[in-house]
Amino acid sequence: MRSIILAAAALALSACAGAGGGTTTRTNLVAADASTSLIAGERITADLTTRSAPEGMDPVVTLTLRHADGRAMAFQQANHTNNDLAAQQPGGALAQIMGLFGEESPVLYRATPAQNSGAPFLCGGGPAALGYVDAADGGVRIVGLTQEIQFETRPDGQLESVPYSPDQVCARLSFRRG
Repeated sequence: MRSIILAAAALALSACAGAGGGTTTRTNLVAADASTSLIAGERITADLTTRSAPEGMDPVVTLTLRHADGRAMAFQQANHTNNDLAAQQPGGALAQIMGLFGEESPVLYRATPAQNSGAPFLCGGGPAALGYVDAADGGVRIVGLTQEIQFETRPDGQLESVPYSPDQVCARLSFRRG
């Protein structure tokens, strides 16, 4: 009986270890302009962690920005709803907010209060969401948003973003990978 209990416990632990695991990619970001340096400091790191999901589900992708003084802010990729996907299209709402008018596809990340309950280093109390673009030339742009991008359905059934006020952008940051 004891061996059955130990085997069941080992199986449960291995299942938990597999579910919690993931791959993390760390990128060192260096401020590319004076305003970014004043807001975020000379250097931050961006850790991108991807955890697999059950079949048919989107993976959970977490972006953690770490300041040189140890503060960290975490965001989860918004990749689960039609609104999320529409916001991230080239030329879509997030690209327009970020000032991207080419074929760049920015990625939208949402903050969760539990992840950012410490001392945020962007946007006063911390942004509600981030736009993130990692360009082929080594540039990284991050835009902090004070609220989510809202959508409405037009009479013809098409999804359309509600205009986003420039006052709701709390940070525009430019970095270089390095």
